[in-house]
Amino acid sequence: MKRFLAIIFAFALLATACGGSDDSSDSSEAETEAVSSTAEASSSSDADDTAAAPTTTEKEEEQLVFSKGELKEEAAKVVGVTQVADPLGPRGPEPRGTLDYGWHSSFSPKYFDPSGNPAASSPYATQYIIHDAMVKNTPTRNFAPSLAEEYTIAEDFMSASFTLREGLTFHDGTPITTKDVEWTYMNYSGASASVLQDMLDRIEIVDDRTIIFHFNAPFLDFLLLYGTTSSGAGWILPSDYYQEVGKEGFAENPIGAGPYKFVKNDNNLKITYEAFTDYWRKNPGVKTINWHAIKDAATRVAAIKSGEIDMANVIPGTLLDAVRNDPNLQTISSSNVSFWLEFIGYDNPDNPFNDIRVREAAFLALNRVAINEMQSGGGGDSVGQWIPTGYNGVIDLTEDDVYQDVERAKELMVEAGYADGFDGGQITPLPNYFAMGERIISDLNEIGIRLTLNQMERGAFLGEINAGRDGTLTGVLVNISGAGGDAASRVRTFATCDGSASRICDKYIDLAFEQYQTSTDPAERTELIEAIQNHILDNHIFPYVYTVGHTMVQGTDVVEDAGEIWGQIPQYIYPGLWEDIHVK
Repeated sequence: MKRFLAIIFAFALLATACGGSDDSSDSSEAETEAVSSTAEASSSSDADDTAAAPTTTEKEEEQLVFSKGELKEEAAKVVGVTQVADPLGPRGPEPRGTLDYGWHSSFSPKYFDPSGNPAASSPYATQYIIHDAMVKNTPTRNFAPSLAEEYTIAEDFMSASFTLREGLTFHDGTPITTKDVEWTYMNYSGASASVLQDMLDRIEIVDDRTIIFHFNAPFLDFLLLYGTTSSGAGWILPSDYYQEVGKEGFAENPIGAGPYKFVKNDNNLKITYEAFTDYWRKNPGVKTINWHAIKDAATRVAAIKSGEIDMANVIPGTLLDAVRNDPNLQTISSSNVSFWLEFIGYDNPDNPFNDIRVREAAFLALNRVAINEMQSGGGGDSVGQWIPTGYNGVIDLTEDDVYQDVERAKELMVEAGYADGFDGGQITPLPNYFAMGERIISDLNEIGIRLTLNQMERGAFLGEINAGRDGTLTGVLVNISGAGGDAASRVRTFATCDGSASRICDKYIDLAFEQYQTSTDPAERTELIEAIQNHILDNHIFPYVYTVGHTMVQGTDVVEDAGEIWGQIPQYIYPGLWEDIHVK
């Protein structure tokens, strides 16, 4: 019933704003004829509802599972109330020992530079080590003042003021001032950069420690964008040094304000960091961190089992027994980030994916249970949608059936005029999920959609993601994002015409989202963001693949329990805070 009401709302919205205008592509027809297109989509939904719904393999009981994190309600609580930093504890002993960390993909020097952060979580795994933010989520507090000693979001959402801590310095000893805060914001070009710039009226520097952002309209989403991994605009860069060496020079020798300073990059295979003992919060626990880029999962497992590394990311389902059965290792898992398909250029009438029946056929062809078992040992989720469950504003579909109906998918291909199938070009998955890409190729090939695998390095892939419609990718994209925020953040970034990582331009989505951004009525905003999600779901614009079950592993040389280290920062699956980790 809730979904039906949202569809009726969507139709009314467009009928009022667009006057029932038409377009040649089926997605545009859906904009002005939401009810009829929804009825068409539901013709096969009846078959979905009656199909058998296999369940995923149960997660092992002893497996630690960390949370997904909802932030929007907490963001609302801080409005109009000055947020003061928590009292500092003792600095602790001098850093000692070495921690070796096994990263699961290639490393890109772009991770050193938050000024161009894509809508992805990978760069923040580096930036929580080497950089620091004005406000950030921590294991003990959401939107915690970090470089900021205190901050206030005005009750009318027209301004946000921040006061820096006293005596802050970058790794080279240069003082951190509001000039650096202003420069970082104004030169940010990554995810959500457009809205951060468009909503800004002016920046007022009161003194070296106090800065006020003034907005040209109520900016309800400012803290969610500035104080989470939705954007890198609040991760402060040394403005003079950055301008002196330039973007490439900074990537070669980055300087930050975080708990660890950069020492050496060995051909992007091993990054060495050393504790920054002047870090404002405390002495980091470990003296040296070696970050190893180990793309091959079997090699990562062998390295953690032999003691060559102390911590490792993302163990696939086929290798889980090897680590879970080892008494010297501890695993921890989560299921909180979704993969989805994007049909690049589907709005072109000559593109086979322009036909909603073809997109629905692709959705119905996927064997999500098999993908989950292969990639995550059944520890992920086989039901959901492209926006992760647990993000505020998301329509929760986790109680739905596991959709797969290959016969109906074949019927839809015939109805669309592709009885003999077609060549769909390349399919590009997130590196290193190439085995999943092969599985999707097999599933789609069964209904006649023929694809070839395109393998990229992760840095190049994230560059393409951040390029949006200016990128060079063609065919089908297997997309994913671990960036923080809420449902609106995902829509803004991936589904609006000007989204920083968007490859689509749908008039209905833009119209509804424009109303969302200008509204200050919580009920109206909820109604609008749900209507947008229903439009995307009903038109199979971003077909859901599966929700990843990430399994991380650590050895006995790490002092802290895995549950104290991994995924304790909301909407962030990697270790943290790094300065709180110790080795024996």
